[in-house]
Amino acid sequence: MAIKDGLLTKEELNLILLVDNSWSMNGTRIAQLNQAIPVLKDNLIQVADENDVDLKVRIIAFSDEAIWKVGTVESGVDVSSIVWTPLNVVGETTTATAIREASKSLKKQYLGAHALRPVVVLITDGNCTDPHEDYLAAIEEMKKRLGGKSGKEKVMRVAIGVQDFKRDELVEFASEGMVNDEMQPLVFSVDEPEKLGKVINWVTVTSILSSITDDADAPPVLDTDGDEWV
Repeated sequence: MAIKDGLLTKEELNLILLVDNSWSMNGTRIAQLNQAIPVLKDNLIQVADENDVDLKVRIIAFSDEAIWKVGTVESGVDVSSIVWTPLNVVGETTTATAIREASKSLKKQYLGAHALRPVVVLITDGNCTDPHEDYLAAIEEMKKRLGGKSGKEKVMRVAIGVQDFKRDELVEFASEGMVNDEMQPLVFSVDEPEKLGKVINWVTVTSILSSITDDADAPPVLDTDGDEWV
């Protein structure tokens, strides 16, 4: 809770999901992703209620272009109001474009007066088809958001890679955090597409809880008991 004009008000937490709907996500992968979002909605409603936070959600789907599916640059959607229209697969994997779209919303005026550290979760099974230098430049732009003169990274960036993904690419995107008492990039792999929905839920909920409970100036802390989420 925060105090505004002498009154207690909920802190706002912003979640942005970047979801790959390129052609390589065809079949089980896109089906799992589509099924995961409504389940994730229910889980996040519970987390928001139990922790008394105002959780706003944005979702960007990316293939040949990046499309806002939930929310806009200026405002996220209250988690209880999410309406999910299942995605179809098409085209290539313009990850850099999606990252840049997400970065547009990472401004203080779009995140609430008492905002916790925003969380961006990238879900992809492919290699970015944008030029690599453009991909790296998009990540650097996101890293600098909200840091002000301090230069500290204020956005938690988490990646979920499906099966034959390019791990080095997702390591470049992800924040460093503590997982099982070890500092490492926040990259989580899904070796079997059938498990994608479960991993999306575990990683996203755990990341949200980390933002709620951790010091915004410290590395994220994601606790797991090992094989629970796979």
